[in-house]
Amino acid sequence: MLPFLATMAKAAPEPVTFAFTVPAGQGNPFARDIWAEVVTPSGQTVRLPAFFTGGEQFAVRARAEAPGEYRLDKITEVIKDRTVVLTAKLVGHDKVRIRAVEDRPAVRCAAGNPARLVLSNGATYVPIGANLAWASAGRIESYRRMLEDFAKAGLNWTRIWMVHWSGLNLDWLPEDMGKSPPPGIFDLRVAADWDTIVSLAEDKGVYLQIVLQHHGQYSTGADSSWSDNPWNAANPGGFLHSPDEFFTSPVAKGLTALKYRYVVARWGYSPAVLAWELFNEVHWVDAISLRHHEDAVARWHAEMAAFIRSIDPYHHLITTSTENLRSPIYADMDYFQPHLYPTNLLAGVRRFEPAPAKLDRPVFYGEMGDENTTLLTPEEKASGVGQVPPVWSSLMGQGRYPAQPWNGARLMEKGRIDELGAVARFLTATGLGQREQLTPFSAVVECATRVPLVLVGGQTWERRPAPEITVPLDGRQPIEYADIPRIYVGSPDSLAEGYPGRAIYHIDFPAPVTLRLHIADTGKRGATIRVSLDGNTVAEKSWPARPADSGGSTAPNAAELSFSATAGAHTIVVENPGGPDWFDLSGIDLGLDTPVLAAVGKRGGDFIALWVWHRTGVFALQAPAPATGTLLIEEVPAGTWHVTWWDTLKGIPAAATTIAHQGGLLRLPTPSIARHAAVVLTR
Repeated sequence: MLPFLATMAKAAPEPVTFAFTVPAGQGNPFARDIWAEVVTPSGQTVRLPAFFTGGEQFAVRARAEAPGEYRLDKITEVIKDRTVVLTAKLVGHDKVRIRAVEDRPAVRCAAGNPARLVLSNGATYVPIGANLAWASAGRIESYRRMLEDFAKAGLNWTRIWMVHWSGLNLDWLPEDMGKSPPPGIFDLRVAADWDTIVSLAEDKGVYLQIVLQHHGQYSTGADSSWSDNPWNAANPGGFLHSPDEFFTSPVAKGLTALKYRYVVARWGYSPAVLAWELFNEVHWVDAISLRHHEDAVARWHAEMAAFIRSIDPYHHLITTSTENLRSPIYADMDYFQPHLYPTNLLAGVRRFEPAPAKLDRPVFYGEMGDENTTLLTPEEKASGVGQVPPVWSSLMGQGRYPAQPWNGARLMEKGRIDELGAVARFLTATGLGQREQLTPFSAVVECATRVPLVLVGGQTWERRPAPEITVPLDGRQPIEYADIPRIYVGSPDSLAEGYPGRAIYHIDFPAPVTLRLHIADTGKRGATIRVSLDGNTVAEKSWPARPADSGGSTAPNAAELSFSATAGAHTIVVENPGGPDWFDLSGIDLGLDTPVLAAVGKRGGDFIALWVWHRTGVFALQAPAPATGTLLIEEVPAGTWHVTWWDTLKGIPAAATTIAHQGGLLRLPTPSIARHAAVVLTR
């Protein structure tokens, strides 16, 4: 097994822990800035933040990085910028002899083009897993089972939120745990549960991305829990009069730093903590979505990142999740962490804006889900069948790392977690995430079975430039399909925010066709769609504003527009000529058909990988009759090529075959495919 995906389940060594009491202080014991020096077997002294454990007791945890004796040395407290040496009383011994050392490497960032994640032992780290954001029932026992399932499947990444409804927020409790503590006080039951989660992650070889805040805490719109927030001045003990103040209030920032200090002090010893994620989807907080105070939120991120780095001796990565990779919020983060809920799952995950090669830090989709797609029925979504195919597609895109499914719990509930494990086994065997200088591409698949050719929006409310796309009619899937908008805006404000209001398509039709555009709905203020063919308007429709008192009961503004085009090359422009609101274009039926098998891949001089899917079977509850075809891979260098087909549902390779190729176009027959498969060619 390659080291970058090694996830052996084994008991991790305990941290080097020393407990002690110190002279009583006045006020909140969680607010005491106590530090301890630990002398390692090499004689090096590590200065570590200590944390309150209850009663009159504090503790410090050091990473057991080498065998031998660890010794607790000086204990100090910072009081008003003055460091005072404390007379501490030990609880237990002041020396510990360690035999079992922590050999799990930590995750770091490495420069390059594109930048990559590496382990502290020098190996490349390829995150593959799914979100386990919270447990709806059973809490810690649920995490015990889920992380065990992850280990069995060979997965090495997950993302867990410090969220109140799951009993994982240190200072905001669910009703069944009683009243939330006053600001600045932390619930030690929650801390003990996090001890268990971090220990389980270490044992199971799963790296944790710990989410410290989420958008609903400070939003009155998206997923709002502001009304229940203990810091809301409308609640007893609260002091914030609006969600925006969280990012600017000195009191809020001080209490937040206090909480982060406790988090780092108690769990910073663990290399299983991949990163501290400051916020989940911070673009949804009121300060940005309503007030447009992005600079204030960016300053908050910079301040908190600097504070964490100043107290974290083990240098864990720091990130946040927001959709705009150009946002100043990312300026002080170690890697980019966008989320993606596209309408066209297989297209959207292959693309980033800007491309990873233009970024100076690693990037991967930390959440990817099917909530916004119309390509799956509600029954198909509930089955989990749509979760893993986009992961395969993401491997064949611009990024180095796979997109991480949002609903990891559903994968386990539906018995599909090993489908994600199949991706892990493929990555391990092929080393795909380690390979440099690979280019994404799409190959033609010759296939007798054909289906209608429909252009489907790759994204909904994504800030992307208005695309100009040359549409192939041979079944290839250009990476630019991710940029096909479903929502076309018309208002100056929306256009200024970076949402597209038009799209240009260049198409060379082999025969006369009739195109049909399917509009699913419009914004409540009304909208207009205009379609032009070679500069001439061929279809146009306007919708008036909905009545102000219609609420959500009005039927969608659905419609179909059609027009004809002659054989030959044409330019088609679809646009919103000033709105005033948006329209939702769910698809453009080109009046042609296309092979039922499609293929996307990555290639270099001596390596080619492709993922092939059945267009109607990939997300179906019941797999259709399988199809076979021939891959047409252009410009393949001459030489002897080893060809290995993979069962992508089971993660099992077929026996390799060998091809002596003369150079140029390579025609490669496919096996029977009812859902999807992969093939790897190495020279």
